[in-house]
Amino acid sequence: MRLVRSGGDAFARGAEGFGEVTLLPEEIEDLWHVFNLLAVGDAVAATTFRKVTKESTTGAVDSQRVKLLLCVRVSKIDFDPEGGALRVGGAVLTEHESVRLGSHHTLELEVHRQLTLTKDNWDSVSLGRIQEATGGPATTADVAAVLVQHGLAHVCLVSGGMTVTKARLEVQVPKKGSAAVMAGAKKAVERWHEQILQAVLRHVDFSRIKCVILAGPGFTKDGFWEWMCEMANKRDLRDLLLSKPKWVVAHASSAHKHAIKEVLLEPSVAARVADTKAAAEVFALKSFFEMLASDPQRVTYGYRYVLTASEHGAIEKLLITDNLFRVQDVRLRKQYVELVDATKAAGAKVHIFSSMHISGDQLAKQGGLAAILRFPLPIDDMVAAKYGDQSSDSDQGWADDRGGVDLEHDHGQDGNFQ
Repeated sequence: MRLVRSGGDAFARGAEGFGEVTLLPEEIEDLWHVFNLLAVGDAVAATTFRKVTKESTTGAVDSQRVKLLLCVRVSKIDFDPEGGALRVGGAVLTEHESVRLGSHHTLELEVHRQLTLTKDNWDSVSLGRIQEATGGPATTADVAAVLVQHGLAHVCLVSGGMTVTKARLEVQVPKKGSAAVMAGAKKAVERWHEQILQAVLRHVDFSRIKCVILAGPGFTKDGFWEWMCEMANKRDLRDLLLSKPKWVVAHASSAHKHAIKEVLLEPSVAARVADTKAAAEVFALKSFFEMLASDPQRVTYGYRYVLTASEHGAIEKLLITDNLFRVQDVRLRKQYVELVDATKAAGAKVHIFSSMHISGDQLAKQGGLAAILRFPLPIDDMVAAKYGDQSSDSDQGWADDRGGVDLEHDHGQDGNFQ
């Protein structure tokens, strides 16, 4: 994503405060960053199209779509990563002869369309995301996954923030039958292989991708690999031939997207993707669960527990989902931001997990917040001594304890547009 310009105290001082920034999203993942930057109450300006009705002096009514530059006060946000659409709805803030001030409008934010975002208060997490999103190629997908099983294939791109399905390919292939039926099945498989190959060539940029994972159960993946290599040589597909060292064939339990997480943890794959952004959160979460099993006093989860560990300088790695920064309650967001700031100040590593990343759902089941500790702590006793018999953090205006916040409904932003 390109940073066109920025202004205001937040960007002048690099600290919390008012500010506005103009951005140019250059690919779908950039829209994901914008989605995470947006909050109810922000102001967003972008070019848009609106149906305008005019009445002539003769009484004739003419309706047409016109291109406008409008600014809205954000009240609803909806992101569709598969379709590459980010929709922001709210009351119109700018005067225009064709649009009534205060009327509702939905902006369609798209790739290669400039937008300006204004916030009354940019916090450290938002400023950090701007820096990350405009940092260059490192923000893009660096792992591709081709998942295949009998009759089903998915082509996915995996980055540090998202796992996006670029193609889903299905075919009905009988496993048994007469000679004629099996001859037809062979042709169906060849057509299916061709569809997968074309999806790979269309969606995988081999100049950026560091590793391509071909995975699935049984021998279906092996059959496709042999066929693809044969076609690459026969057709002289240079990009594919040059990319062969980037491919790794591995076992997976299925060809569904959730299998990517298990594949990334396979030793043969883990070594190949160790330096990619896509794997960083997966490995961090794996470390958490391994420590939970072997030395449970070296891990904790839930806001009060993680906060207590932070107050004792005990956190080595903080794991937190980006959903928590999209809560509508300003107090809650501020608490999470302060926890992240304090953890970084103590020299710990902070992993902000994407709710659309392959490992985000698993962390969400722990309340979206967990930590690996530098040293063992009797954290349950410490929390009990500090907070007594309080059954819920919400009594103090905090997030719930180890139940976490409702990550599906509490952030209050992802309203559905009618």
